[in-house]
Amino acid sequence: MVQTLDKTAKLLGSEARFTALNDFEIKYDLLAEVIRAELSNLRTSNAHTKIRSEVRGGGKKPWKQKGTGRARHGSIRSPIWKGGGVTFGPRNTTNWHLKINKSARLAALKSIIKDRLIDDTVFSLKAKTMVDKTKDAATWLDKHCEQTQTRQNHIAVLYTPADKAALIGFKNTGALLVNVNNMKIHKLANAHNLVFTAAALEKMEEKLSKISRKKLV
Repeated sequence: MVQTLDKTAKLLGSEARFTALNDFEIKYDLLAEVIRAELSNLRTSNAHTKIRSEVRGGGKKPWKQKGTGRARHGSIRSPIWKGGGVTFGPRNTTNWHLKINKSARLAALKSIIKDRLIDDTVFSLKAKTMVDKTKDAATWLDKHCEQTQTRQNHIAVLYTPADKAALIGFKNTGALLVNVNNMKIHKLANAHNLVFTAAALEKMEEKLSKISRKKLV
């Protein structure tokens, strides 16, 4: 069930949505795998050390092989010398990218939605709801958090590009604004309450229902 809220966070009622997920079994292991892959793809290799072939100097043997009483050395580039090359140090050539199949990403999305539906933490804003001021958004969130016993940083507001101007008040709050056309699974998984605009709810439900129909064919 999806609960409908107005611009004051008052509950107007609930309706059955996402019927395409009624028989869907949540895939927690797959969801964890997709989240790990997304977080890994955010990593960059910035730390970089030089190996002995990249260190400047060292073309001349420091001293002759015998007769000095000191240990033999062939180059100041050696890793045992101060300022020499580094052995097994970090390199900026490391590739952290992990492939995520489209079907796996969609199954993970369906798992999140189904899990929140079971917990009754999926909400929708009444059509044409305007929350364009930060003060109004903060008041809305305070009331919603009090009703659902959650925190602002555990609330995700999903919108379509056409809704963004009407929800600009949420931008400077603790809530997460998520474009329904460009969602990150790890961000949705971190949100306990999912609040859809009317347009975003229709788009998400249509997307998941198309996936289900394709699977049946």
